[in-house]
Amino acid sequence: MNEYPHKEPRMDGFLAHHTGERLEELSGIAGRQPYASAGPKISPETLELLETAAQAGKLGRLVAGSRSADLAPLVRAGLLTDKGALTSQGRLVTGPWRESFASLRLSAQHQGRASDFQVWISAEGCLVLAGPSAATMISGPADEWHQVDFLAADHLYPALAAWVGIAPAWNVASETSVVDGELVGARVRDRTVAPPVGADAPLVNMWQQPWVLWRLVVEPDHTHAVPATYLNAGSAGHYHLGSDDAGTHLTPVPSSAVYRVLAHQIDALLHS
Repeated sequence: MNEYPHKEPRMDGFLAHHTGERLEELSGIAGRQPYASAGPKISPETLELLETAAQAGKLGRLVAGSRSADLAPLVRAGLLTDKGALTSQGRLVTGPWRESFASLRLSAQHQGRASDFQVWISAEGCLVLAGPSAATMISGPADEWHQVDFLAADHLYPALAAWVGIAPAWNVASETSVVDGELVGARVRDRTVAPPVGADAPLVNMWQQPWVLWRLVVEPDHTHAVPATYLNAGSAGHYHLGSDDAGTHLTPVPSSAVYRVLAHQIDALLHS
């Protein structure tokens, strides 16, 4: 006899009402798989010191002495000595700043707040500077900081996906919606902006979700294509954003396809 009673998964209320199907609610998965890093969170002032030490090998004596509060997080993380010199770990972690063959930046926006996930890639590994993730921005105002990390190249894919919140979702919408561009821009900045008049149920549902607009830029980019812009609409899934004279095109994209696009761009960057 099973000692643990079977627990039914929570059903997605919108899907049950809109389609009549009993499907598991997936909106909580991203929250249970957040971006996580063991690296130190540092302020812009501390980041400035790290960049200076990375280029020169150490900080000047006067700088190290007068800015001990900014230096302290780097000393605790084992990146610099209390005299401002790079440790062996510090040289490894900051090496990609000096020896990178490629870089990328994933920039994100949520209701007027902006953050980014920056990566410099070298033969030894990847230096990561990660600002507040999509989930952190949605949960409330965050201080200005970056988290320093050093990753193997094959760990970039899941780290980027977790940071921007790519997770399973039910894509109810099957066709592209064309919406006035100014209205979409207003909604990106302010969640209380009403959906367009005459919007169908899937568009209204995605309009009511927390939005994170994001774009990935890689260097070097041998395709010379305009970076794609995506909209993470929470439980309503991801949308690709395009625009023309008719307005902004919101095209639903399965989460698995978004992940593949992300992985393909990084793979091309690593092996170009």
